[in-house]
Amino acid sequence: MCFYYAVVKTNPKVLIENGIITEKQLSLFSDKQFVKGFDFPVMPVISSDKPAEIQMFRWGFVPPQTQSTEKATAFLNQYNTLNAKAENLFESRLFSNAIQNQRCLVLCSGFFEWRHKNPEKKNSEKYPFYVSLKDDGMFVFGGIWEKFTDQISGEIIHTYAIITTQANELMELVHNTKKRMPLILEPEKAMKWLDPNLSVDEIKTYFQPFDSDKLKATPIKKINPRLQYENDPGITVYYHYQELNAMMKQYPQYFDKTVDLRGGAPTLF
Repeated sequence: MCFYYAVVKTNPKVLIENGIITEKQLSLFSDKQFVKGFDFPVMPVISSDKPAEIQMFRWGFVPPQTQSTEKATAFLNQYNTLNAKAENLFESRLFSNAIQNQRCLVLCSGFFEWRHKNPEKKNSEKYPFYVSLKDDGMFVFGGIWEKFTDQISGEIIHTYAIITTQANELMELVHNTKKRMPLILEPEKAMKWLDPNLSVDEIKTYFQPFDSDKLKATPIKKINPRLQYENDPGITVYYHYQELNAMMKQYPQYFDKTVDLRGGAPTLF
């Protein structure tokens, strides 16, 4: 799953080279070190209806018949639509139209996931990881979007969900309970994802776990997701856990121990 991610503009080169964003567009949104899905934040997205623009959509997919922001909030509090499972999209009453006609790219630079010490135990101790590209570059999640009109204010509100797939080898180690991961799109194919003429079979070819060898996972200091870390660069700094030594030695290609000198340990507790 993917309920927490980051948008940091340190290395946008690949997105710019592939025509996903322009250097000028980087000024349209600010860095956020820790984005919490359950706050339903407004985040930068590139949608199929305006592929040359960066728009600000609210995270948490809301059906188009919703009539007010109050009802939208009630819907999101009742149903978790931050993510949408790739395997069920075309059969879903909620998502089927969006996956066929309203796809989007969600800008990001990494995401957070937790490994359970004992995945069979409900309240098992957990270790947080920050997962990013090996060069710490920006990338995009594949998503779907929708819009509704607030009948009181007349405001048109856009919302989105991040698509998830089965985990790759790295994410099976990190997210060792549900073994899922967000749909990460190859930059060379990302803009084609927005093409309204894609067939069902063409869309389904995107539903593949991202290559583990292009990612790294950094164990970080334990955090409380209920608190605010969005302006804290120290949140992604490597933190040593003795209990993770064996796994990290067995799979050294996946785990990063680099100390990010831009920040220390998380400063907000």
